[in-house]
Amino acid sequence: MYQVQLSILRPTQMTVGMDYVQAKALITASKNATDLGQFMEDHAINLVLGPDDEPYVVDHHHWVRAWLELGYESAPAIVVTDWHRLERQRFWEKMAAKRWVHPYDESGKLRDISELPLTIGDLVDDPYHSLAAFACRAGAYRKPKGAYGSFVWADFLRAHVPLAGNGSGPFSLSLLRSIKVARSQLARGMPGYVGNKVA
Repeated sequence: MYQVQLSILRPTQMTVGMDYVQAKALITASKNATDLGQFMEDHAINLVLGPDDEPYVVDHHHWVRAWLELGYESAPAIVVTDWHRLERQRFWEKMAAKRWVHPYDESGKLRDISELPLTIGDLVDDPYHSLAAFACRAGAYRKPKGAYGSFVWADFLRAHVPLAGNGSGPFSLSLLRSIKVARSQLARGMPGYVGNKVA
């Protein structure tokens, strides 16, 4: 584990849920100076080193964005794989095979790898990521391993829960609907599905 500069991190997705980012920023800001270091180590950024030694985030995009929003310049990171010697096309092939890249836009449409943002600060808001994350934390389903599962749930909710509008009230209504549909028979077969059981 080492400290990495947040501004140089390359994302492997196009979107985050900004409401969820704000929640993670509030959680981080609530930590006192004594606990903060251990807290951030417990949520260390998972990286893959790619061509030209560029560090690509493969997990915890929301934490990274939250820490940037709070003004942090660095954070703990772990290199899970070193592929810096690979030719760029082969690198992306292996990233895709591992499900470590998710070039889907805020409408859930697959885009080209070349359209990935260059920095974490360039990630755009997809409210369905926030709905999926909060529904999971509310116990509507068990959190799947890795980032892939969160995209599956975001797309599932996109297909079944219309956004009620802008602001906290409409978002809360959409979240209630998300929890209900995540526990319904419509979601059977989804990763982490629990139905009416306690997650």
